[in-house]
Amino acid sequence: MRKCRGVAPWVWVVVVSCAVPPAFAQVKETTRPPASAKAPESAMPQDGAKPPDRAMQAEAHYELGVMYHERVFESLDLAIAEYEKAVKAKPDYAEAHFNLALSYHTKAKLGTDDKVLYRKAVAEYKLYLKYSPQGELAEKAKQNVRALEARLRQ
Repeated sequence: MRKCRGVAPWVWVVVVSCAVPPAFAQVKETTRPPASAKAPESAMPQDGAKPPDRAMQAEAHYELGVMYHERVFESLDLAIAEYEKAVKAKPDYAEAHFNLALSYHTKAKLGTDDKVLYRKAVAEYKLYLKYSPQGELAEKAKQNVRALEARLRQ
């Protein structure tokens, strides 16, 4: 995981305030005064501190982006682990094979173009086709197998 060295403390305040769960954000949104309403002078910082400038805001949004990007990989790893457990418990579970393949495929594509993950994805797509040859995802599985096999030949 990427460490954020040298990040100003205010960035974390902005990051934390931006990383509010959606349900809470909606509640706050409904209680917020209209944008046209001006904050009273008493609401301004007493210590003379200025609000974050655009560069500070950009850095905070960048750090949030990095955090969410890292979560994608962590979530994929969790999804892969659960799908693997599902197919171990029920080897003919076609949809679990498809989603496991899709997770391997996505992780390989988002990461370093990992050929091992592509091979695992192909194997899982083929297992989906074995257990559900006429399933609703069969055409997509076949398309993905062709695309990945072509990529692996390169």
